[in-house]
Amino acid sequence: MKYAFKKVRRIILNDLQTKKHKVTFNDLKNFSIKGSQETVYAEGSDGAKLAAFDINKVASIEASNGAVDEGYIALQAGSEVVKVTNGASILIREEFEVKDGDTKVTLSHKATGKAGSEIRYIYKADKNGMPGEDYAQKAAASATEFSYSVETGEITLPTGAFGDGDTVIVDYYPTFSEYEEITNDSNKFSMSCEVIVDAWFTDLCSEADVPLQLYLPKGKVSGEVDLSAGDQAAVQNINIESMTRACAGSGKNLWTLRRYDMSDIVD
Repeated sequence: MKYAFKKVRRIILNDLQTKKHKVTFNDLKNFSIKGSQETVYAEGSDGAKLAAFDINKVASIEASNGAVDEGYIALQAGSEVVKVTNGASILIREEFEVKDGDTKVTLSHKATGKAGSEIRYIYKADKNGMPGEDYAQKAAASATEFSYSVETGEITLPTGAFGDGDTVIVDYYPTFSEYEEITNDSNKFSMSCEVIVDAWFTDLCSEADVPLQLYLPKGKVSGEVDLSAGDQAAVQNINIESMTRACAGSGKNLWTLRRYDMSDIVD
């Protein structure tokens, strides 16, 4: 029978040892299976080819996903998605326009940090709206310093430093009840996973859709990260090179393609 390779439904990545789910891609824009091998020849006189030997067989899958999955970024970084509770490592910037006579501004959230230096600096915006002249935090406000009340979240501005129409820029770190983070350490590298690809063939005679599944017992995730944003939303490029497992009895399989019919399931 003849088939057209119609569509990939999803790519599933599982932990290589535990088989626990790591990532599922289901917003795929394109997909390809690639493979190659190197052929070397035994040659006789005048370059006549006497025999051919095939070596260095490789296989890989490449795809792009319309949505960015944080789990795949973690696999590329050789890390895990970690849930941080009561963390204070996310910078928040707030801007306040000063009205004539204002001596204080109030943050939307409480700043976290060492007592007496929770904020450290505030800035007067320059003509481009960027942080300009800076003022340090002290226990009491002065002509060149500001103070901060932890209880109320109020900043007492430096005396006479800000006039009507000026903008106060404040960078600070509030405490979050929880957030997620991925750490990319220089001594950790991309991981390997079990890879399962669900897709469809179309029977060219009956035009019926036939499900198929591509299985990679071990796939090395590429560590190349390229998330670009601009005039178009970023896509996530997927590049996984098939590898053979070294465990006893695992064989030399790079991938297996299975065509099946759901009606043949035995319950």
